Amino acid sequence: MVKTLYSVVTGQKWEGEGPNLYQSYALAVLSIWILNTMILVLQNLVILQQRKTQTEIENLQLKANMSETANLLLRQQIHPHFLFNALNTVKSLYKNDFKQGENYLVHLANFLRVSISNQTTTTTLIKNELEFCLDYLKMQSIRFGTAMEYAIDISQEHIEKGYLPFFSLQPLVENALKHNSLTEESPILITIKDENGYLLVSNNLQPRSYKETSTGQGLLNLAERYRLLGEDAIIISADNSFFTVKIKILAL
Repeated sequence: MVKTLYSVVTGQKWEGEGPNLYQSYALAVLSIWILNTMILVLQNLVILQQRKTQTEIENLQLKANMSETANLLLRQQIHPHFLFNALNTVKSLYKNDFKQGENYLVHLANFLRVSISNQTTTTTLIKNELEFCLDYLKMQSIRFGTAMEYAIDISQEHIEKGYLPFFSLQPLVENALKHNSLTEESPILITIKDENGYLLVSNNLQPRSYKETSTGQGLLNLAERYRLLGEDAIIISADNSFFTVKIKILAL
C-alpha cells in the first residue's frame, strides 16, 4: 500500500511504503524541529533585544534623574551661608556706601534669578556660565575690595561655542574664598582660563589658620555630574603656591 506524506516546510510530497515511508516521516519531523528551533531562536533574539533596549532607556532615565538631582542639590548649597553673608554685606554697604550697596544688590538679584530659574538645565554655554559667575565675583569684589583680585582669559570661540555643566564655575570660585585668607596686604588672585580643551580655575594658596567646616560635596558633586555626562573626571592639582581645578569644556 502506497502512503503519501507532505513536508510542512517545503510542501514537497513523498510517496512510498516501508523504509522509504519512514525516511520521509523522519525528514518531516526534522523539518518541523528545525522550523520550531528557528522560531524559538528568533523569538529569544527579539526578547533579548527588547530587554536590552528597555534597560538602556531605564539607564538613560536614571542617569538624567541623577544628574538633575545633583544639579538641584548643588544649587541649593548656596542659600544657607551665601544668603546670610550677602544680606550682612548689603546691610553694611547701605550704612557706609549707598551707591555700592545699590551696585551689590543688582549683582545679587541677577545671581539669584539665574540660580533659581531654568530648573531643568544641566549644561549651558560658557558665555552664560561666565556671566553668572561674574555677578558673584563682582559681589565679592565689592565685599572684599582690593583683598580679592580676579582675571579671566578664555578664547572667544570657547565662550561662544563651549559648554559647561550649569552652576560649575561659581562653586569653584567660592571654594577659593572659603579656604584661603585674604587681606589688602596679601590679596587672593583667582584666575579662570582655557587650556587644551579644559577650563582651569586657579588661586594662590593662603590657607586660613581657622578652617571652616567643609563636607567637600561641591567638588564631589561636580565630578559626579561630569561622570553622568560621560565625560572625563575633573582634575585637581595643588603645590605650595597654587590650587587648580580643571574641568572639561563640553561640545554639545
